[in-house]
Amino acid sequence: MMQRRTLALTLLLPLLLLASQAAAAVKTLTLADVEAMVAQKPAEGHYMLIDARPEIKYFGSHLPHAVSLPWMEMKERLDELPEDKATALVFYCGGLKCDLSAKAAALVEKMGYTDVSIFPEGEPGWRKEGNSPWVATSHIKMILNDRDRIALVVDARPFIKYNAGTIPGALNIPFQEWDKLKGLLPADKDTQLIFFCGGLKCNLSHKSAAAARAMGYTDVRTYAEGWPAWKKNSTRAFAMVNPKQEGQAAPAEAEAMVYEGEIGKEEFLKLVAEKPEGLLLIDVRPADEFEKAHIPGAINILDEKIEEHI
Repeated sequence: MMQRRTLALTLLLPLLLLASQAAAAVKTLTLADVEAMVAQKPAEGHYMLIDARPEIKYFGSHLPHAVSLPWMEMKERLDELPEDKATALVFYCGGLKCDLSAKAAALVEKMGYTDVSIFPEGEPGWRKEGNSPWVATSHIKMILNDRDRIALVVDARPFIKYNAGTIPGALNIPFQEWDKLKGLLPADKDTQLIFFCGGLKCNLSHKSAAAARAMGYTDVRTYAEGWPAWKKNSTRAFAMVNPKQEGQAAPAEAEAMVYEGEIGKEEFLKLVAEKPEGLLLIDVRPADEFEKAHIPGAINILDEKIEEHI
């Protein structure tokens, strides 16, 4: 009996050694490594962050800038990987018990990619440490079509942009008004909150998500692609209507709508013509639009960046 046990151990030890060597061969990243990496866009950091889970899980919660390339479909979708074999490829999946990322990493290493690693803690590890995952447009659509799914979509843009069009049912809490309006959030801290703003260049949603986490909300997510992606991928856009107009207002009445701090066209033209001391014109449109045409003398600061340039 002792001889059999000794023989079994003798045969098992090499297998365990090979397994440990295979595991050691796959470079792993810590949460701090991934946080530092996603602080840059993929093109800037020369990386590709890949979610190896089924696509339905990616839609509802994924790491920033990650792309979906499920392990089960990977062999048929290898053309989606970067042509440059030196690109850093980082795989993750459903946590320490999930082996999809390790399988994917092994496959691309055989293909000749030279900088391959995995983030073992995956999506659960990202959320556990208080980071907000991103959601895809498909997840928002799913929420709107499922009455039993409880989630609140929050538009963090200024009211005037929300008023022009937003995701159906979205609550408007401009980040600049956070302290004043945060009481509108639900009392149940387990409610799924999804913040969005003006797209990948806008950080208002990320700031709002951080503020919500600080208030104790446990399921906070970000629709980072935001309003531009929603307009592009959905025909459902909700425009606010002044209750006094009831959709039947005459043009003159529509022009009479004035928001707090707003001036009329004639007053504006007078200011531009007279150029009083201390006048500063700020064009808050994207830089490419500003470069095409702008009012003489104006400077360009994207509206979401005003606070950073006070």
